[in-house]
Amino acid sequence: MSRSYLRVPIVQRLEYLVAFIKSFRDNKFDEESAQKAVQQQIHHFEIEKTRALGRQRPRMRKGASTVQECLRLARHLGLIDRFKRLTPDTARVLDPDQRRSFLLERIWQTYPRFRQVVLAARDTEELDLPFYAWGDTFRNEARPLYGFDFDRITFEAIRDLATHKWIRLINWYPTEDKRQIVYPVTSVVGFAEISCLAGLPVEQETFAQRCRHQTALDMGLLTVRDDRYEVQGNMEPKAQGYLRLQMDSDRVFIRDHDVSPNDFEQALWREYLGLSGMRPRSPVLYPDLRNQVCAVLRISDQVFDNHLLSLIRDPRRLNIYPSGGMLNYAANLAHLGKFLPPKTSQGNFIVYLKLDRRSAS
Repeated sequence: MSRSYLRVPIVQRLEYLVAFIKSFRDNKFDEESAQKAVQQQIHHFEIEKTRALGRQRPRMRKGASTVQECLRLARHLGLIDRFKRLTPDTARVLDPDQRRSFLLERIWQTYPRFRQVVLAARDTEELDLPFYAWGDTFRNEARPLYGFDFDRITFEAIRDLATHKWIRLINWYPTEDKRQIVYPVTSVVGFAEISCLAGLPVEQETFAQRCRHQTALDMGLLTVRDDRYEVQGNMEPKAQGYLRLQMDSDRVFIRDHDVSPNDFEQALWREYLGLSGMRPRSPVLYPDLRNQVCAVLRISDQVFDNHLLSLIRDPRRLNIYPSGGMLNYAANLAHLGKFLPPKTSQGNFIVYLKLDRRSAS
């Protein structure tokens, strides 16, 4: 008899969940108000996509199914009770300072398949799966490789949730041969995993081993003597720079992967030359360059955007020329939101980038 798991609701963007929560009045759920609030958020996003694609009209979506998915997600995460009343935890979702840690903790604990995908990306270092696969095609390929006994729709709901800017555990990009490559952008390690290392020889060959090693040392949980792990006297975690999630039976430590400005600039220039055919000042699409650099450095889109915008404001060894234009992606791609570039201070999308080296003078 197969195990049953809670299905991860297909919300696509967590901003819809926030709009859903904000639609409550006097702590009461009203379906019409919820649909109106979610539809407004969907319409706002569709307008952004329309601007980026250069289309004249946004796609019209009523949002009824999205409201029902938000309702399921809110119930699963303990944001509403069985009478559809908001719980005190909604304040943590609405607070930008608490939002990420709360959502990570609840999602990690609620959805075993979410954990499975994130840890599989960590343990294998990248997932290589079909992008367009219907029926059992996806499951038949994913099960023997990664143990995923679910379909593509479920996988992509998890992938989009784990990629969202409020979660940022993995990243991904599509390939020209209709595949999708998913990779980790954070170190995710459980306390139980670290405890099992005591007495074992030090190994740092794989990404997962390096994550466990660094977390154990940073947290002061283990030390290394004669190339073996030893338990520290005090097994209470103490390092800064980690998100700490308290589960029912474990603790999970999460650390974002960032890069130095120098390493970022080197990778940016190298990947830009690859996309531009070794021609400086030739335009390349912002999302394409971002996909390349993020995959090489194992960083999130948000980390890339922050570094890139910083280099535009304060150039180092490169001149970066952002420009507008239209994205050349198919308008019906549901994941287009991931490929939207950031905006300039004037509110225009940075669609193209041109780079060259700055003169030494």
